[in-house]
Amino acid sequence: MPLPPLLRLARPALAPTAAADVLAGAAFAGGGPPLPLAAAAAASVCLYAGGMVLNDLCDLPIDRKREPGRPLVADPGLVPRARLLASALFATGLVLGAVAGLFLHTLAVAGIAAAYDLGLKRTFPADALAMGGARAANLSLGLAAGGYGAPALAIFYAVGYLVYIGAVSAASRAEDLEPRETRRLALCFAGTALLAAYGLLALAAGPSSLLPAPLHLLAVALAFRDGTRAGAKKLVFRSLLLIYGVHGAVLLGAGRTGGIAAVAACAAATFFILGVGRSASEPSPSGAPGTSAGGGGGAPGTSARAG
Repeated sequence: MPLPPLLRLARPALAPTAAADVLAGAAFAGGGPPLPLAAAAAASVCLYAGGMVLNDLCDLPIDRKREPGRPLVADPGLVPRARLLASALFATGLVLGAVAGLFLHTLAVAGIAAAYDLGLKRTFPADALAMGGARAANLSLGLAAGGYGAPALAIFYAVGYLVYIGAVSAASRAEDLEPRETRRLALCFAGTALLAAYGLLALAAGPSSLLPAPLHLLAVALAFRDGTRAGAKKLVFRSLLLIYGVHGAVLLGAGRTGGIAAVAACAAATFFILGVGRSASEPSPSGAPGTSAGGGGGAPGTSARAG
C-alpha cells in the first residue's frame, strides 16, 4: 500500500532509529522512569520526522531541477501543508521533551537538526559534523534520561556514535561525486571513519561493540567495487539499518541486555513500515547539496538523511 505523499516526507520507516537512540542511551546509562523515557523517545521521533520534512522544504529549489519525482516537486500544493507539518512536529517534540524533564536536551537536538537543514548540509565537513552531532545529541537525550551512568563511558558512546553518523553522512555525499574514482575516494574516507567509530564504541562497551563491523566493512567494500551512485545509496541505507545493530552490540558489551529488546522493537517497526510502503519507493536522497541527506537506497518510505 503506497504511503501518502505528505507522510513520505517524514521518512516514517527510519523514524524508529531516533527512538532507538534514546532507548539505547537510557539503557546504557542504567534505565529511567518509564513515562519520561517514553516521552523522550516520542520527542526524538517527532524531531526526526520534522527534520525530514524541513529538509525537503529547504531542498525544494534544487529538487525542482534534479528530483522531479519528489513529493513536493510532483505536487506543489503539498508545500503549505508540509510547512505546517514540520512546525507541528518540531513543536510537539519540544513539548514532549519538556514533559520528559529534558527540554534543553531536546532543544539541542532540534537546533542542530534545523541548522543542518537550513545551511550546514551544503558544506563538508560541516554537514557530517552537524548530522553526527544531531544524532549524538539524540543519544544523549537517552543518556540523560538514564542519569548518564558512567560519564566517561557515556562520552565514548556519544562521540563514537557522532563519528558513525558523520561517516554515513560522508558516504551519502559520495552519491553525487564524479568521476567514479572521486566517489570511491569518498567511500574510502567514510569506511575509515566508520572504523574509528567502532573503535570509540569499543572503548565504551568492549569488544562486543565490534560485532556489526564485519557487515559494515562488507557493505563498504561492495559500494567501493560498484563505484556508482546507486552503490553509495545502498551503503547509506544499510548503514542506517545497522544503527540497530550498533546499539544492540553496545548494550550487549555493556551488559545492559534488557535494553536490546527495546532496540529490537524499533527495528521491527522499521521493517514493518518498509513492508507497508513497499510500493511507494522514491529516489534516495543524499547528504550532498540539493538532496535530503542520507538515503533510503530507493527503499519504500525511507529516503531519509543520514541522521
